[in-house]
This record gives sequence, C-alpha cells and structure tokens, in this order.
Amino acid sequence: MADISVIIPCYNVAPYIDRCLTTITSQTIGIDALEIICIDDASTDETWQHLQAWEQNYPDNIILVRCDKNGRQGTARNIGLQYASADWIAFIDSDDWVELDYFEKLYQVTLLGDCEVVSCQNERDFSTSMTFFENRKTDKENRFMLIDTMEKRKLFFNLQSAGFAAWGKIIRKSLLIDHEIYFPENLAYEDSYWGPLLHFYIQRVYLVEEKLYHYFVNTKSTVLQKDADYHTDWLTVQSMKWDAWERRGFLDDYREELEYDFLCTCYLGFLKILFLRYTAPSYSLYKLVKEITIERVPDYRPNSYISQGLNEFYHTLLESLLLPLNREQFQQLANYAQAYWNKNFTSKPE
Repeated sequence: MADISVIIPCYNVAPYIDRCLTTITSQTIGIDALEIICIDDASTDETWQHLQAWEQNYPDNIILVRCDKNGRQGTARNIGLQYASADWIAFIDSDDWVELDYFEKLYQVTLLGDCEVVSCQNERDFSTSMTFFENRKTDKENRFMLIDTMEKRKLFFNLQSAGFAAWGKIIRKSLLIDHEIYFPENLAYEDSYWGPLLHFYIQRVYLVEEKLYHYFVNTKSTVLQKDADYHTDWLTVQSMKWDAWERRGFLDDYREELEYDFLCTCYLGFLKILFLRYTAPSYSLYKLVKEITIERVPDYRPNSYISQGLNEFYHTLLESLLLPLNREQFQQLANYAQAYWNKNFTSKPE
C-alpha cells in the first residue's frame, strides 16, 4: 500500500498537467510510496489524453477518474478522497508543481512523531516552465505545535498556522473522515470553507519552514477572471462556513475569533473581489454582502481583534459596513480601494 494518496483535480490544464505530474512521479521518496489520483472534472481540452498517457507509463501508481459533469475543485477533491487508500492525503492543484523532495520532507516527519498535519511553505511562481527554488529557506525554524487548550486554538486559528489552502501539506486521512471535513461542491473558493474548519480539529501539526510548493499564478485561473458569475460563490461559501461553525458548536467558545474571521473573509474579502474582479463594481452586490455580514455580526466595534489585526486602509473599508453609502459614495470607496491595491501590489496580480 502507498504511504500517501495524492489527489489532483484537473480541469482544462493540458498546458500544465505534464509539469505537475513530472515533479510528482520524480519524487525522491519513490513512486511506489505514492498513489496518484487524478480527477478529470469534465475537461473540454486535451487534459484527459495527457492523463491517459501518464497512466500508461505508471499503471500501478496512477488512478484516473473522469467526471461527466463539472463540479469544480471541491467536488473533484471529495471524489478523490473516496478513492484514496493511503493513511495520508495530499492535495495538489494541477497547474502547480512541487520540489522533488516535497513528499520526502513532509512524510519523514510523520515517522518521527505523532502528527496529524505536516505543512510547508510555498511561493507564488509565474514560470511557464519547470523551475525550482534556489533558496528554499525562510527566516523561521521548523517547529511542532500542540494545540491542546482553548487559548492555543484561538492563536492557531487567528494565525492560520497550518495554511488555509488544501495544498502545501499532507493530512492524516482519518482526521478528515472522522470529523467530516469535506469541500463545498459545485462552488468556487472552496478552500475558504475547508481550511478554517480543518484548523478547529488539528491537535498536532508540524511546520516545515521550507518553500517546497510552487503556486502557479495562472492568469486564466478562477480567482483572476473578470466579471465571472462564480465570484458570488464567495458569499455562499462564507455563509456555509458560518453555518458549519454554528452547527458544530464553535460559536459558543470562539465567537469573537469567528466574528473577526467572518468580517475579514466575508466582508473585506468580497470587497476585494468586487473591486478587482469586476469591470464595474456592483452596488447591489455591495448591499448584499453588507446584509449577509451584519446578519451574523451586527456590530464589529467591540471586537478586540479589530485594532490589532487591521491597518488604516482596512479599517476604512470596514467602516463602510455600518455607513449608509449611496452609489456615488460606493464608487468613491471602490476608487480608493483600487488605487491602494494597485499601488501596493503592482508586481503581482491580486
């Protein structure tokens, strides 16, 4: 049996999937340690043909699943989890790639101690070819974290210590199955539900302070498309996340932390999408996100995390939550936000 099941959702990634699979099949841990599950999410390009070629080369290591209907990454990952037989799970996006010792570095930690998650660092990569990092170190030391008190849990959650993305880590399969930590299906932005939920169940995590994962900045990716209908999925996913917290009883002990997270992700996060992903930001969508946020967090001002975690710019955006902005004032806010982000993130798409 393989040590790690590697789940790769694939949708119209013919230009990128060979790079991804080359780095996975060339891992120093050895191909037999990996069970590679590729889910073709109803691609309309040559992705399936690429995957079939890889399966022919590695018939004992690669499992292909072809979906008749596109269900987005969350559905594909959930399907992959059903096929996974290994004790450890890794999610990798099909346009990304990894350092050649990625799995060896992460898995060797599990042999030394009782961890549930082993996470590493990543870097945004614009390369269209297969490149590797010259300097992988960060300014931090590798460390083990035991989250066994409420105060530790609050800090762990607020700092997003294990990373909220599905990729960049290996996870004990039983942690996901036992606590029913699955992805929203048929929706974009599924990680923003899954990652925070995972942080409430991890008790033992090891952080490898090396950049081992290449996050490809794909200008055709979901998050960078202009005026797409699925950008409003962000609001659906955030509402689902709040409902899950309420259903699982987290609001009883962590209300202030979860309200702060909701303010940052649902409200401020969607304003960023609204102002940067729409040619003409919608006043109606602005009113909708206000309504969704205020329904769950009627007054953010008593929250002690606000003053600690937000700079002046985000304070200004947050103030708009309780202000009755008209259309003209809303457009002024949009112009202000766009100017800020363009000035501060000129070298990389945001």
